[in-house]
This record gives sequence, C-alpha cells and structure tokens, in this order.
Amino acid sequence: MKKSQNKNNKKTLVLLDAHAILHRAYHALPDFRSGKGEPTGALYGFCTFLLKMIKDLKPDYVAACYDLPEPTKRHEVYAEYKGTRKKTDDDLIVQLERSKEICTAFNIPMYSSPGFEADDMLGTIVDQTKSDKNLDIVIASGDMDTMQLITDNKVRVYTLKKGIKDTIIYNEDAVLERFHFGPTLLPDYKGLRGDPSDNIIGISGIGEKTAEILITKFGTIEDIYKALEKKGGKVNESGVKEFEAAGIKGKTLEKIQNGKEEALFSKMLATIRRDGPIHFTLPEREWIESVDQDKVMKFLADLDFRSLRAKVAETFDFTPEAEGESYDVSVEELNKVQIMYWVIDSNKPDASLDEILSYTKTASVKEAEAKLAQLMRDQGIADIWKDIEEPLIPILTETQTYGVKVDKDVLKGLSEKNHKKLLELEKQIWKLAGVEFNIASPKQLGTVLFETMGLAGKNQKKTSTGGFSTKESELEKLREANPIIGLILEYRELAKLLGTYIDTIPTMLDDNGRLHAKLKQNGAVTGRMSSENPNLQNIPNKTELGREIRKAFIADKGNVLLSFDYSQIELRIAAFLSGDKKL
Repeated sequence: MKKSQNKNNKKTLVLLDAHAILHRAYHALPDFRSGKGEPTGALYGFCTFLLKMIKDLKPDYVAACYDLPEPTKRHEVYAEYKGTRKKTDDDLIVQLERSKEICTAFNIPMYSSPGFEADDMLGTIVDQTKSDKNLDIVIASGDMDTMQLITDNKVRVYTLKKGIKDTIIYNEDAVLERFHFGPTLLPDYKGLRGDPSDNIIGISGIGEKTAEILITKFGTIEDIYKALEKKGGKVNESGVKEFEAAGIKGKTLEKIQNGKEEALFSKMLATIRRDGPIHFTLPEREWIESVDQDKVMKFLADLDFRSLRAKVAETFDFTPEAEGESYDVSVEELNKVQIMYWVIDSNKPDASLDEILSYTKTASVKEAEAKLAQLMRDQGIADIWKDIEEPLIPILTETQTYGVKVDKDVLKGLSEKNHKKLLELEKQIWKLAGVEFNIASPKQLGTVLFETMGLAGKNQKKTSTGGFSTKESELEKLREANPIIGLILEYRELAKLLGTYIDTIPTMLDDNGRLHAKLKQNGAVTGRMSSENPNLQNIPNKTELGREIRKAFIADKGNVLLSFDYSQIELRIAAFLSGDKKL
C-alpha cells in the first residue's frame, strides 16, 4: 500500500468506531458461516470496510475504539439509556470479540474503558491529538453520532451511506449543508428532538424541523432559553414575541417552555465525552510497516475468507505464493460458480466467492465447481444445469458483447422535449404549493405536503424518523385530495425516465453507438432473467413516453428487430406438463 500523499506533508490518523462498523455489517450482510459453523458475516463486513478505508484514506496510523458490555456513566444517571434497543444477538457478540483478533492481526491498537462508550474514546483521542498541526484525523464509523467531533477539515468523519461499501466523508461544510448548522450544535439538536435509537427523550412533540429552526435562529439549548427567558430567568412577553416571529408559537412554544430540563438532560446524554481515562500517543512506526503478513493471512484462512486474502495481499503488497495458493479468479470463472450455486439455492443469486467456498468447504474455484456439480447430481437437478443454464452462459456473454444499436438523435429529441415538460410541471407544483422547494427531496416534499398544506390522511404511514412517508403508494392515497399529488407523481415518473434512460443511455454507448447492458440469467429467485446498467426490461410500454424510448433501439442496416412475448407462458407449461385437458 502506498503511504498517504498529503500535499501539506501531514500524516493521517484513522480512528475506527469498531462497534458501530460491526453492528452495521452484521445487519447488512447475509448470515455467513465458516466451514466450522462459526458466524462470520459481521467480521467479513469489518474486513471489507477496513480494506476500502485503506484504499480511500491511505492512513499512516490506525486505532480502534470499542464499547464494553457493562453499563456506562450515562446509565448511572439515566437507567433507561438505550433501553429501547433489542438484546444483542449472540452471533454478533461472538463476532464483536473475534474482531479484536482482526485488530491484533493488523497491528491496530484498541481502546476502551469501563463506564465509557466507544464514542467517548474517540472524543478523548481527538481531543488529545487535534492540536498536532501535522496530523489530520478521520473517524471511520457506521453511524452519524461522531459527527459532532468534526472540526473544519482537520477532523472528518468517514461513514457508511448504505451497506458496507457505499461511503461518504463529512467535513464541517458537509455538516452545514446537511443540517444547516455546525457540528458542535448536533448534541443540541438531539437534545431538542431526542434520539429513539438511544432512547434519548428530548422534548416531546419537537421534531427535526422545529429543532432546526430553533438552533439556526438562537444557537445552543442554553442560548435558546436565554432568548426565551431574557434576563429574568422566566419566560417573558419579549422572549415569546421573538419566538413567534421565528414561527414557533402555540402548543409548540408551550412544549419548549415546559421542556427545558428534558432538553438539557438529553443534550448531556447526547454529548460525546472527551475525558476518558486513556493517554493516546502516536506509535513510533507508521501502521503499514507493522502489519504481519503471516498473522493476517492465517487469521483470514481460519475464517474461510479466501477471496479476501487475495484483496489483502494486493492491498499490502503481500506475496500470494507465501500462502501456497493462487488468488487469481476470472470474471467468467466466478460467474459460472455463482450460477451453479444459484441453481442449488435460488435465494443466492449473487453469492460472494467466500460464501461459495465456505458452502462447498473447498479452497479454490475449481474445487468448488466440482463440488457444486456433485451436489446437483445428488439432488437430481444436474440436467437443469447441463441442458438449460450452462449452455445459456456463452449465449448471454456474446449477446452482451454484441450489444444493441441505439439512435442517439431519438433520445436527444426526447431529452429536450421532456426537460421542458419537467420544468413546466415543477412550476405548476410550486404554484399549487405556494412555495418553491426541491421536489426530488422526500424531506422537503413531506414538509410542504403534510405540514404546509396539511394533506396527511388518517392512514398515512410514517418514516422511521417520525415524518410522513412520500412513497408512491402513500401519495396515491391522497391523489383525490389535491391536484398537486397527480402532478408530483407525473414529475417523478418523468424524472426517473430522464435520469435512467433518456439522458443516461447516450453516455453508455460505445464508439459504434451500441449499448452493452449486463444480462443476468441468475437475476431472480423465479429463474427469470434480468438486466442492469441499465435495466432494459423495465422501460414502460404502456405509456407514450415509454414507447418513444423503445423506438431509440434500432437494428443495423439490413437487419430487423423481432419481439417475442410468451403470453401466459407459466400456465401453458403447467398445462403441458400436467396433461390436464381443461387447463
């Protein structure tokens, strides 16, 4: 691995929020098991995240912070802290402990302390190192709680958007863009609106929008109550008028007046401590110089993480031969065993190489292929593979390589015409709403529809954060309530077709104007084929615009396109196989 190349010659310290990363990986990945039956999904995710972090951040130093199972100092003052959380699964507990062996193998020092959470350890290390002008600090986490530690570009947070590979880096500007206030005010935000995941109560009835208004207008919770109470220590008329001018009035203002104690207490619970009983110093040697190849590879082999060993070897410039096996697996070889595994278990269309090797208890792709073939013979389904799926592989490969001809001029015309229509719809929606807003933002759309316009119905579903859902199925319930709903649904469909097909396909064509979408024979549990990048099977054919998009796919000169539709094919097959004359 190349060392970090910082234009200011600064070093980079990455702090791992180990518990949060493992918890996220445990719920994001399937229930992987080693050949010995040991749960490994969270560990696989942890290793994958670690390798991506190394590639993205190229750290000079790495340290990991852990929670401990016993109650924290927050539990001492509030026994119900995190009381809404389910008991940690036994499989996750095992992997949390096992992950410390990963850190040891990678020579990553670990920090924890009784009474303190991993976040407090992170806060303490940040506090002890942030004055070092030659050091940048990145907190790698699976959640957003650590964002309050961000300072300019000096202290940033590298976190997961979804799954274990989709990451994003937050600096102070990014926090401002997302929340409209700085990182130091995030504990105040939680203090006002609460945090159900940690069972932090906040002020009952105060949501995200009101909390944002209060903080952007007045600042910290202490400043909010100073403005409300002025100098007398009690709510007075002058303070009330100032809040009403900011749009905070009625029952909402009453809740704030009565919620001071709860807000300050909740803020205290949400604030990361920086007084952990540890003393952090940077190691004398940079982290990459201290990783032990034999120890790392042995541990990954013990977990049956065979393909990860290849990625580790590449990342750290290890020598694969030292492990006595080859790590090279072609796309074709992997695709073949994935399809074979899918024939055996249709719920696993995109199994990883590690999962396949673990399932077959083999050490290479060739061995796995032989074992899967034997398993199909044992289950009496070898003919499905030999007669249907295997012969289809080269056909789809050739089809994908050949591609389909696209008339760019057709799409260009559709783009110009429908972007104008999109702007017209936008203006109509804004006019009916009485305010301009980002229609593509679920949060802003929800605020306009359900707060500004008061359109929520009795059975409207809410999101996990308490706001009303703006999913299509929920908006359909309100279609008759206001003409704005029909326009929004039309806007969404048009924006989707523009973004997915009309504007995107021209950028995906090769030099000959052909599109090479990925065709997947194992794309669904039912055996139905699928396609992606883009999904050519999902272009609507019942709308005028969908049919216009389809006209962009053309045949080369001297050729024709044929369309086959196996009408009611499943029923016909059932009739043929059963011999039922009436059917």
